[in-house]
Amino acid sequence: MLLLTGKQAKQFDTYTQDKIGIPGLVLMERAALSIAERVQQLISSDDKRFRTGRVIAVAGMGNNGADAVAAARILHQRNVNVFVVLVGDRNHATDSMERQLSVAEKLYIPMKEIGPGESDIPDNFVGSEIEYDVMIDGLFGVGLSRRVEGIYKTVIEKMNQSFAYKIAVDVPSGIDSDTGKVMGVAVKCNETVTFSFMKYGLVVDEGRECAGDITISEIGIEVPVGEEEFEEKDREHTEKEFIYRAIPDRIYRALLPSRYQNSNKGTYGKVLIVAGNDEIYGAAYLSGAAAYKSGAGLVKMFTAGVNKDNLMKMLPEAMISCYEAGSSLTEEEIKKLRASISWADVIAVGPGLGTDEKAAEILGEVIRSGNRDKVLIMDADAINICSGEEKENADGKALYGPGLLFEAGMNYKGNVVITPHIAEMARLTRRLEIDTENMTRAEIAYTIAEKFGITVVLKDARTHVVSAETGRTVYVNLTGNSGMSTGGSGDVLTGILAAILAMSGQTVKYPGAFLQTVALSVMLHGKAGDVARDLKGEYSMLAGDIIDGLEKVMQC
Repeated sequence: MLLLTGKQAKQFDTYTQDKIGIPGLVLMERAALSIAERVQQLISSDDKRFRTGRVIAVAGMGNNGADAVAAARILHQRNVNVFVVLVGDRNHATDSMERQLSVAEKLYIPMKEIGPGESDIPDNFVGSEIEYDVMIDGLFGVGLSRRVEGIYKTVIEKMNQSFAYKIAVDVPSGIDSDTGKVMGVAVKCNETVTFSFMKYGLVVDEGRECAGDITISEIGIEVPVGEEEFEEKDREHTEKEFIYRAIPDRIYRALLPSRYQNSNKGTYGKVLIVAGNDEIYGAAYLSGAAAYKSGAGLVKMFTAGVNKDNLMKMLPEAMISCYEAGSSLTEEEIKKLRASISWADVIAVGPGLGTDEKAAEILGEVIRSGNRDKVLIMDADAINICSGEEKENADGKALYGPGLLFEAGMNYKGNVVITPHIAEMARLTRRLEIDTENMTRAEIAYTIAEKFGITVVLKDARTHVVSAETGRTVYVNLTGNSGMSTGGSGDVLTGILAAILAMSGQTVKYPGAFLQTVALSVMLHGKAGDVARDLKGEYSMLAGDIIDGLEKVMQC
């Protein structure tokens, strides 16, 4: 599904009115009706919070405010006790707002105006002791582009002090719908009713916190079918916009790789996990176990020999190939690694690998032994090695530094996924001397994906997935929770990614399919984390609990 920025939402709205021919007042009436019906559900419920049934609508002078006034009018006509507070200079009201106000006044809906020059505002906006159960936030919409100040700032602060249940119209006032950032101050809502499409600013950063529960109400806004549908002045801007997408929960099972009755373990892909070192084996286990739980047919590990016994006990299903202690790989160990790479469909390298020169040598072998028929996933220490100061081995090949990423992109013909968290990405961009201070996560991920011809999974509270193949299309993951902020969670994601890509086989070769498959894997990781949260709680869950959660998530 699409996640629209504020600019895109306005473009879609204009297209629907001007090209499709649906009048703006029709769209507004549908939007207002959806708000009014939601409010009526609340005040008609048995919840004691809504015992008085009183509703207040706080409206600015734009079209968002017009939606709120129209919703108040519908409620008034249904005999709901509703009051409207108008904030701002009425001389600056939009045409739609003037129409809605004219109708509201003819119906004698009680209203109070707070002009831009006022500073002393009663706590409940009307100067009486009346308390309201529900507050409709229609102060600003998706068009907010500057910091909230003056009377508007004061009003929002008063709104946040109210105990009323707050419902935002489209976007909580004060939230930048393009970024999710607070523009100085924002209304903290219990829920948001947004129209036709999810807005990107509702699911990231502070927007996620201020939006509360989100409902998408279909009001009839249409999607432009091509670039030619935009006005000439918008086309250059549109080409530079990111297209944000998310995989809807209702369809993810349909996107899972198929299972067949007439199949064997080779049907579902061969995964090689190059992970662990002399001191760490847990990361290798978590990646391997997650790969099997996600449906991979065969999993093999290449790891330090001291890990073998533990891994065989913990994950007896996996095959294990080892290297022994020493400053570098022996010729025999190099042969074993190359043979394992040749055997695999997907190679995942990095979890618990370390960053010493032996680890760097292993990573170099993985990168240089690949080809276009395989997929390479680079996580954790593999990324840190690529972020290190440039250094060559005795053969003149890159041992550390971003040059390894260039080689990976070339050897695997773009079938490369890197999965940095924010700190790992910061180290990489510093090494590349990229100034990220004023860049969004999407811009950072896109810059790296385009530079190396790879796919980037930038892990955060809202993970962003970008591929050089598909340009400025960005998948945003909407699953997961704070309990996943625990050691080993990223290793589990690596295993899920490896399994889903291995099972997908040749289907990921179609344009856009590779990016979607990676995004699906990230979603599965988050959903498994949500299952673990429900069982263990966000404080107590461990990475292994996420693996257990896959059992429910992967049921078809």
